[in-house]
Amino acid sequence: MQKTFFKLYADLHNATYKDSDPLKSFLFRTKQHAIIIFFIASQNKKQSTLEQICYNISPKVISRSTVQNILKDGVKINFLEKKLNDKDKRSKYFSLSKSGINLLENWASQQSETFENFKRSA
Repeated sequence: MQKTFFKLYADLHNATYKDSDPLKSFLFRTKQHAIIIFFIASQNKKQSTLEQICYNISPKVISRSTVQNILKDGVKINFLEKKLNDKDKRSKYFSLSKSGINLLENWASQQSETFENFKRSA
């Protein structure tokens, strides 16, 4: 169990401190970053509007302006893509880029392996 927790600690610590991958660093920069990214990833077509994000995530957890800044930064580093909503031109969809999806899938796979090893050693 100690090895599993150390692996989780090292992965999260390195992602925010040592990791040279700007996408992984972005994902784990703050708890709010991770919440927003995982929320978008959980949605249909892995996309969401600013309004949907703000409606579903309590303002006690993340303020609207913080959500906007995180989305803007995510687009800037190509973790997210911003697309115009064809039905409502005032609204924009934020979706995971291909590189963002790849990062999340690889990370989830690594965590799955970590927990499988944990179950085997328990």
